[in-house]
Amino acid sequence: MSKVLLTGATGFIAVHILEELLSKGYSVRAAIRSEGKSKFLREQFPTSKLSFAIVPDIAIPGAFDDAVKDMDYVVHTASPFKAIVEDNLKDLLLPALNGTQEVLKSVKQYAQSVKQVVITSSFAAVFSGPLNLRGHKTYTEEDWNDTSWDAALKSDGRVAYRASKKFAEMAVWDFVKTNKPPFSVTVLNPPLVWGPMKQEVGLSTLNTTNSYIYNLMRNTANPDPSYIFGFVDVRDLAIAHVAALGNTKTENQRIIVSGGLYTYAALIGVIQELKERHML
Repeated sequence: MSKVLLTGATGFIAVHILEELLSKGYSVRAAIRSEGKSKFLREQFPTSKLSFAIVPDIAIPGAFDDAVKDMDYVVHTASPFKAIVEDNLKDLLLPALNGTQEVLKSVKQYAQSVKQVVITSSFAAVFSGPLNLRGHKTYTEEDWNDTSWDAALKSDGRVAYRASKKFAEMAVWDFVKTNKPPFSVTVLNPPLVWGPMKQEVGLSTLNTTNSYIYNLMRNTANPDPSYIFGFVDVRDLAIAHVAALGNTKTENQRIIVSGGLYTYAALIGVIQELKERHML
């Protein structure tokens, strides 16, 4: 069966992708930041089809040179993230750009066996914000976040983060156009990703999207009930990543992966119903 390098393998989305890959019979090399990060995944997935590559910093030159060797596919979910942003350029824009570019460079130079690279981007690369789709048009893969580089440098961290997704993805397509690599590239652009957490996690390390729901449950959030935005179930997103592998229809395509729209009013209604049923 084919061999897949999965980057950022301990993340919320990535662990679901890992489970889906293994269930489909793929052999997976999981890229993690340190050997200690492997313990949890080894316990969750006790199979000889799972191995590990240590990549301490995905943004440095040559970070993936060894990890990509002898692979058939690469699924790149890793994205540098800092909880406290002091400098938009150093903390967000450059790490996002460099991390994506380095994996593509490594594949081109050291992994002639790789047929396809699937990259997790974001609907943030499609939509500029503010994050409320009410009254907006229908967005397609032809749309792009219109935040400029200068604006991203000067904006608050939320705008800069969304812009970093745009510029990282633009770098992908620039790489494809300039280098004409022998492998194809597929970029997936999910909106907010929700669902069960299979990664190693605690209340202090909840992924951002699930923390929205947790804060609603604790009544510590006071959202606009008319707010409307897109979402996707993490399990469906994982299936989409794996379904893209070897699929000629996804070659050199960007694909919005969405489960539909939601409002905070609807979320609160579900939480209240679950509490009434004593399920929360």
